[in-house]
Amino acid sequence: MLFIGWFLAGTGITVGYHRLFAHRTFKAYSFIEWIYMFLGSAALQNTIVNWCSDHRKHHKKLDTEEDPYSIKKGFIHAHIGWVVKKSSRTIENVSDLRQKSSIKFQEKFYWVIALSLSFILPTIIGFLYERPIGGLIWGGILRVTLVHHFTFFINSFCHYIGQRNYDISTSARDSWIMALLTFGEGYHNYHHKFQWDYRNGIKWYNFDPSKWIIKFMSIFSIAYELRKAPNYKIMLAKIETVDKRIKKLSNYNKDAPYARKIKKIINESSEKLNFLKLMEFRRQKSSFKNITKTQKIFFDKKKIQYEREVENSLSILLDILNRIKNKANLRSVY
Repeated sequence: MLFIGWFLAGTGITVGYHRLFAHRTFKAYSFIEWIYMFLGSAALQNTIVNWCSDHRKHHKKLDTEEDPYSIKKGFIHAHIGWVVKKSSRTIENVSDLRQKSSIKFQEKFYWVIALSLSFILPTIIGFLYERPIGGLIWGGILRVTLVHHFTFFINSFCHYIGQRNYDISTSARDSWIMALLTFGEGYHNYHHKFQWDYRNGIKWYNFDPSKWIIKFMSIFSIAYELRKAPNYKIMLAKIETVDKRIKKLSNYNKDAPYARKIKKIINESSEKLNFLKLMEFRRQKSSFKNITKTQKIFFDKKKIQYEREVENSLSILLDILNRIKNKANLRSVY
């Protein structure tokens, strides 16, 4: 009961509240919205409207005083302090959600739904096995506590420890450890950069069960219009991030020969990424379907070639970054 409840309520938050309702990273039929409304309610983390209002504000006002769970106010505040602290947060920017039948129903009967699924149902299941108190404790109290804290880890730990490979201007960080506890939500730096992507872990080996659930539903067309960040945008974000990290180093010399090398790499990568952007645009247009087979093969080969070259440029920039950090001999980069 503990682990099944954790999975159902946890994905109710990650797949439902977060990726479906808050960020609209995919669309789903009404019955799927109802299912995830109930599953998310079992997490006892407030209504969809309240949760999404806070979360959208968090993204819009990240690391500012208006961020509901800003890490700038301290680890404890970001983790749970913002929940227990009395505040006058207004519900805003959720007009798109209020029209949905499942959300209207939840707003009317939230506490009945949430308390019934969180505590009454586990007690009844425990009673069937002559262990009602065990059902209440393991399937109710402990399960709700774990889901709460694992969700709160995203607000605290994922703004405190981890990597920032896509955007160093925010406190959000990627942590594969947190991903294990939160059904894939730990890749938080990527998420803040591309919040509309239905994936958080973009590599096939990234632990992101929420992504897999959404993709699985799309096979049967009950989830559709899955939104993904184009590969050229992801590579551009990584290139720009490494460039900024190099320039922020205290021993970086903008007049040194390696600085010219960096500028050349950035310019060449930008040209290739612009080509990839053009290809992405053309693929979205019906005119791309009318090109000859030979032209299509040419474009596909060029796309693969440029992606590899940009990845190679990224590797060179990372090498330069490490050499500058270690004050190593930089002549070999030429």
